[in-house]
Amino acid sequence: MSERRAVVIGGAGFLGKRLVTMLGGGDGSLEPSPAWPRFDHVHVLDQAPYSENPPTRLHREQRGVGLSTATGDIRSKSDLRSALEGAHTVFHLASLVDVGLKKNPAIEEVNVVGTRNVIEVCHELGVPFLVYTSTEDVVFSETPVAGGDESLPYPEKPLHDYVRTKIEGERAILAADGKKGLRTCAIRPVHIYGPDDPHAMIESLEAFAERRVPFLLGNGSARFDVVHVDNVAHGHLLAAARLHDPETRDRIGGRAYFVGEGHAPNYFDFLRPFADACGIQMPSVRLPGPVVLLVAQAMELVHRVTGADVPFHRFHYHILVKDFFFSHANAERDLGYTPIISKERAMAQTIEWVRTLGLR
Repeated sequence: MSERRAVVIGGAGFLGKRLVTMLGGGDGSLEPSPAWPRFDHVHVLDQAPYSENPPTRLHREQRGVGLSTATGDIRSKSDLRSALEGAHTVFHLASLVDVGLKKNPAIEEVNVVGTRNVIEVCHELGVPFLVYTSTEDVVFSETPVAGGDESLPYPEKPLHDYVRTKIEGERAILAADGKKGLRTCAIRPVHIYGPDDPHAMIESLEAFAERRVPFLLGNGSARFDVVHVDNVAHGHLLAAARLHDPETRDRIGGRAYFVGEGHAPNYFDFLRPFADACGIQMPSVRLPGPVVLLVAQAMELVHRVTGADVPFHRFHYHILVKDFFFSHANAERDLGYTPIISKERAMAQTIEWVRTLGLR
């Protein structure tokens, strides 16, 4: 191909925007790594419009990297064909994250059918490389995980549809490696945080600020894995570079890798600096683990009897009250991965952003 074209499916999301920024040469807050692959053009496909800030655009244009965007849906092969035509490397980040107990047909359509569509269109168009964003949750079960690695099996009976559909998506991606000229691998980020994080951290801080949660869960000993968004994007870029290299692609092709930063505090200890920065008083009372489990089971019973969605169930119990953290040693060995943002810098950067949100 005369032009190396990267396509980021889900590029308007939290992780996707940082990956697009880094593909274009960064935004001044982070120097591009020489280990990252070089692309001439980046195309973004997402259901939401992609917006680029001026520093990102300036650095991208200085590096001579073109950018195009389109709105579309991975459930549509037509949308995928338009986006993936001429692609050298596809980063498939699009996913529906829904851990509620109410059945959501879209989670199957996006996470499973949509992922199979991506694979089929890559095969159809002769795309050579595909990097998939999986999740640590593909090995989630009711057994605690302390420093787990990629040898952990998928659970026989996934506790939740989100877990099941991400397992099926990852399996499809890894099974596609080496077929019809396509080489694939998967990145399993642990819990991602950083500026512009729309996920659990902000929801938890809002709940404490509004005093909707009067206690902390568990005895404080459970460890919960976190990773800054830039470190996850870095892992994706290293995976692509290793797939491109004939000397390393057979080693990583068809494999999945946990990506973290060796930062696994108790979830509520992780939240405390952000709460302090906003002047939010976190509860001092702790609810013991067995009581938390009873609450989770009671809420599941309410759901079964009434059909109502509930804010808490066993998925949350096992992640927040039991150990759930991983080793990224295999990513270090095979991808050359080490975090590019230290824990201290990542926390400071995110605290500075949280202060701008006006949470009280």
